[in-house]
Amino acid sequence: MPTQRSLQAAFTLIELLVVIAIIAVLAAFAVPAVGKALRSGDRAKCMSNMRQLSSAYLLAVGDQNGVLIRSSGGNATWYGSIDKYIGIKETRDYLRVSCPGALAALKATGNQYRESASRASYGLNSYIGPNPDPLIPPSGATRMAQLTKASATLLLGDSSLSNNNDAFNMGLGATGNNLITPYHNDKCAIAFFDGHTELVDDAFLTSMKKTRLTDGAAGSIFWRGY
Repeated sequence: MPTQRSLQAAFTLIELLVVIAIIAVLAAFAVPAVGKALRSGDRAKCMSNMRQLSSAYLLAVGDQNGVLIRSSGGNATWYGSIDKYIGIKETRDYLRVSCPGALAALKATGNQYRESASRASYGLNSYIGPNPDPLIPPSGATRMAQLTKASATLLLGDSSLSNNNDAFNMGLGATGNNLITPYHNDKCAIAFFDGHTELVDDAFLTSMKKTRLTDGAAGSIFWRGY
């Protein structure tokens, strides 16, 4: 027969239900906060990666007397020009300087990162740098000295998945399939030639496209450098 003391120490069903309800309410508040913190951490890592890659790119350009590195040229990629500046020794090292959101998007396709791709998840502005084909004139600035406003000219940005969905495009364009891609909710991460980074929305990028071919306009400075 239970004693009076043991009866007083036991929880009633109502008390247990109240405790469970309180825990459920607290969890409902905690889960969104944790998710927001994780997204904030991904954005911070993405921005840090782009600053690192931007610094490496600018160091490489400085070592070749201010001549800008183009997004592609023959079989080479611009990433090959910055390997030594960021300690890249093998292709898979680029995963550590890729946007977490971009890698999650790649994983969602069911594909694995193709190590032979030799690039991270960021693309280089395709409208700057000397064109490797001498018959085609450059579409934008070819040297650092030609940039009208480095703080307003696109250098790097979140790149779209390649056609095979197993890597990322190495160049960024205003049109076509290599558009800047929003991996941070509806925001795209971009870096400028002065090294600073920003999160921008599609409305901003659309406005930059409209005046891309008008020398001196905001869109032209953003894409072509002058």
